[in-house]
Amino acid sequence: MPAPVYIQACLAEHITAEGVCTVPVWIEKPQPVLPPLTLAEGTQVAFAIAGCWAMGVVFRQFARVSRERF
Repeated sequence: MPAPVYIQACLAEHITAEGVCTVPVWIEKPQPVLPPLTLAEGTQVAFAIAGCWAMGVVFRQFARVSRERF
């Protein structure tokens, strides 16, 4: 697990008219759930999803036709 990264934040009520934060708060930057994908990896994931969807449509149509026929 990578070391946590902290970012500085400020509540709206603690920002002065000049735009300065009077009470800064350090919060941990959330780690992304999924790693960043390259274009090739994203394309593979998209085709896998589309393939599963298409296979489901085919099986649904097959089940519908087989129910009507028998």
